[in-house]
Amino acid sequence: MIGVILWSSPAKEKAVIWCEDHGALAYLQGKEHLLIATEWPEAGDLVELEFEVSAGVRQARFVSLVAGNKRSELPGLLRDMGEKPAQARPVLRVISNPEAETQERPLKLAAAR
Repeated sequence: MIGVILWSSPAKEKAVIWCEDHGALAYLQGKEHLLIATEWPEAGDLVELEFEVSAGVRQARFVSLVAGNKRSELPGLLRDMGEKPAQARPVLRVISNPEAETQERPLKLAAAR
């Protein structure tokens, strides 16, 4: 399975992994679960892994680095997604109305995303 490291602590040898199957997060603990023990994954790294469920928690096993440090800003992006904008307001824009040229009618409004 492919996953992305969401959080990593090389000092504690722990990491949290989002998995491509959109299931529960997988937890990596200890270098013994890496295929190459010298390559501890960092936040944003793409990894390949297997997992086993222990006490209802996905434990990452046989973790190997696929692509390193491609999205090092990932934790900040995820954190910012949870914040609400200062002022939420609807976004409207005026669209053309071909009938308005022949008749006097107000312009149509449409919501824009």
